[in-house]
Amino acid sequence: MAWGNVRGRVVFDSSRHDVLLERQSSGFSWTGTRSLLLTDRPAVYVHDTGGLGIPVVTALDPAADPDATIELVDGSTRLVADLRLPDGRTIELTSGELPRPALTALTGLRGKLMPDAQATDFISPCAISITPHYEAGTGDDAPAELAAYVVVTGGRLQLRSRGQIPLEWPVNRVTATPVGPSAVELRGGALLGGHFLTGATLHLVTRQVRTAFLLVAGSSGQGPRTVGTSAPVSLRGLGGTSGTSGTSGTSGLGGTSGTGGSAVVRADCVLSEHALEFQAPDTQQVLARFDLGDRHLRIAGTAERFVVFSPAYGPVTVECASEVFGRRLHRNADLRAAAERTLGSGVLPAELADGRPVACAFAPDGMRVKGGGMNVRIPYEHIRTVEGRPGPPRAELRLTTERTDLRVVAQPELVQALHTEVRAWSNACASAAQVPDMLRAAVGLEEDYLLYTVFGPFYELHAALLGDVGADQLGRPVELPEAGDERARIAAVLQAGLQELQAHLDQVATVLPAFLRHRDAQLLAAATGGAEPGWLKAGEPRLRAALAPAQRAAAETGALAAQLSRVMDLDPDALPKVSYAGAALSLGAAALLNPVFAVSGISQAYSSHAQGEQRKAHVTAQSERGWGVVLDRWNALVGASVPVLAYVLTENVFALRWETARRIGQSLAGAPPDARLPALRAVARRLAVLDVMRRYPGGSGVRLRRGEIAGHLRAARESVRTPRFLDF
Repeated sequence: MAWGNVRGRVVFDSSRHDVLLERQSSGFSWTGTRSLLLTDRPAVYVHDTGGLGIPVVTALDPAADPDATIELVDGSTRLVADLRLPDGRTIELTSGELPRPALTALTGLRGKLMPDAQATDFISPCAISITPHYEAGTGDDAPAELAAYVVVTGGRLQLRSRGQIPLEWPVNRVTATPVGPSAVELRGGALLGGHFLTGATLHLVTRQVRTAFLLVAGSSGQGPRTVGTSAPVSLRGLGGTSGTSGTSGTSGLGGTSGTGGSAVVRADCVLSEHALEFQAPDTQQVLARFDLGDRHLRIAGTAERFVVFSPAYGPVTVECASEVFGRRLHRNADLRAAAERTLGSGVLPAELADGRPVACAFAPDGMRVKGGGMNVRIPYEHIRTVEGRPGPPRAELRLTTERTDLRVVAQPELVQALHTEVRAWSNACASAAQVPDMLRAAVGLEEDYLLYTVFGPFYELHAALLGDVGADQLGRPVELPEAGDERARIAAVLQAGLQELQAHLDQVATVLPAFLRHRDAQLLAAATGGAEPGWLKAGEPRLRAALAPAQRAAAETGALAAQLSRVMDLDPDALPKVSYAGAALSLGAAALLNPVFAVSGISQAYSSHAQGEQRKAHVTAQSERGWGVVLDRWNALVGASVPVLAYVLTENVFALRWETARRIGQSLAGAPPDARLPALRAVARRLAVLDVMRRYPGGSGVRLRRGEIAGHLRAARESVRTPRFLDF
């Protein structure tokens, strides 16, 4: 075949091989056949025999990827060429299995089709076959093979494909083991298109190419050799050094590292079973390492953006663009344990309004805020205002003094915890003589607590049925929608919600009385040495009887659920399952007051629907009338029955709780001197928790604040119509 003048040494000539299939082409003759020639210049030549017997040779000289994409596939045994040539011509060719001499000749390309080949430490001759190794349970949509250049540069092992980098590792975070004649097995976690890898097999064409790769990979990874799952992240808050200044310091904030570093830094996040490490992408220097088992470790935020703190490194903001990697972070047991410890630890990591990470700690003499270039102590008596805003988009706590206007942002649970700590320590500045007054104030706030705890989930569900409305719209009835998606949404939310309500009200009857008794015993622990007084235990049956109206609500809820199931032809498997996965991605999202009731789960079903994550329920109404009866009954339940039951319940409980508060005050007044300060702080914290909790929603995905629901219940019971009672 006459190729004419070609430049460079020939590394592949398709005319010497029996099979070269043309997958698709444009700009060439219809009846002619095409042949391919590659040289190490690099240059690409395509010979077209032409429809009229006039051959034409089209050259791409010099050639570069991705215009000239040369790949070896099927274990690096077959060639695929995807070419964009001058004059708008394109062609895609594929060969059969190539003999060993042809593959060896192809290595003469030496990666020159990549424009920056000379600047790399290693590059494969062309795009080679790569077999990803996925974690167990990976779906069928994960690709079984990749074709990409293997590149080692700047301490990173990259897979480059058609101008993209779909996968990369820090070289020091993978191990490479020779397998077979010319392949290498990599072990090291990474993300590929939303799927987790445990490693990959690189089919490096020849033994010589593999030897070169192993030599470079072994010498390029000079940093720590811990193998884990890695992903790129952004960091903020790292200081100039990564000292190990110990755990000493005011309020557990430790040394001075991490108090600066306001700039955003790119890093590799490497998650192993027991450590979270961040290293520089280019130098492999470890920027920070957090031992997940360290009892001083604190972490809070979401899986996509969180603040991690230890005394050695100070607070660091981590922002991860990969939601999938964020979920992997969240599933780590040690990291979850650290997150759960955080809310009750007294050291709370958060961010300032401008994004700088800080750690907030509390001691008797004041609140300490450290990090992000600041290190201040705020005495409680100097605080003028404390205001919390649940969000969205992020919750914020604003604290002002004569000289400070501090704005801290975090997830709602952590902002609520911060608000509670400020209030609790401020309340604790009172004298022991004020304890009885504080107890009486707490009893007054318990009405909101009980109203929300027992009946709040009804109105969270009602708001979800109305379309996630605010408190001013809770008095609206749910109207019968037209058949279709909206009716399916209401059916799904109502079905899941009524099941949750039944389970919730069962716990009110069985758990809540013992829970309240246990909390009262904690207030008395300092005075009684931990022994529970007999009078406190004897009061539990009376409290259980006082909560009987909740069972009336439970009975009505059960009857409504049964009627709903008769009205609808509903496939249970098609309903959205109430899942706490979304809420769980909020690191440290533990219950702040009552772990039994803090997350009802009702709003989660609607939240998932609103985010497009739930399947539509396939619902057909047997009758318009049946639907109308169900919704009328629900509207009557939340509009009239529940407000009245709430009134009866609070009236039943109030006298018992008032008497309990009086006896607790008497017991604390007679406590030994060394028990009075712990008792004062316990009462101060109860008052703070009850005051703060009503200012925030009950969980993630809920707009309504607890206090708004309690306020609506009070207003609704005043407006209940009694048309059958004659006035006198």
